[in-house]
Amino acid sequence: MVRLKNVAVEYPALRIAYEDALFLQNAVTVVTGRNGSGKTTLLKAIGGLIAHEGEIEKSGFATIHFQDPVLFDRSVYKNIVYPLEIRGRDARGYEGRILEYARLMGLKEKLHENAKNLSAGQKMKTSILRSVIFEPEILLLDEPTTYLDIESIEELKTLVCKLKEKMTIILVCHDQAFNEAVADEVYHVGG
Repeated sequence: MVRLKNVAVEYPALRIAYEDALFLQNAVTVVTGRNGSGKTTLLKAIGGLIAHEGEIEKSGFATIHFQDPVLFDRSVYKNIVYPLEIRGRDARGYEGRILEYARLMGLKEKLHENAKNLSAGQKMKTSILRSVIFEPEILLLDEPTTYLDIESIEELKTLVCKLKEKMTIILVCHDQAFNEAVADEVYHVGG
């Protein structure tokens, strides 16, 4: 769950104010609005990456996935388990989930390849799996369909619908068909 109350973000030449809102647990909320209206800024504020006015109440840890994946020069598997390692968790306890999600996203055969050698779409999918493998309470997705082909977007729809059973998902995406397929709620930015 995420609750916004009197939230605003101040830039040198711009102030973005957001309507009060409650983003529900076990639901997908799609954030809509024109280019430059503050959609990604909202995700950054919820994720704790930028300063803001007002209150953002969260029911747990929020992780944010940006549209340009940054991967390490190591295997796909090692990229995916990195958040587990830095949290001191044993990746062996997550093997079932890793294999399930990798299969779901068409990456199972790529787990032992170097992530730097993947296509742009495969890099995006690897990065998304890295963001979700430890099952944060809140998942923030910024343009998750970037670089994905039609089949991969279908895989992502399935993953998002599965993940919402365990977390609050807030996403920004310009793919209208994807939004309609996954959205439980819509939050509009910019009047």
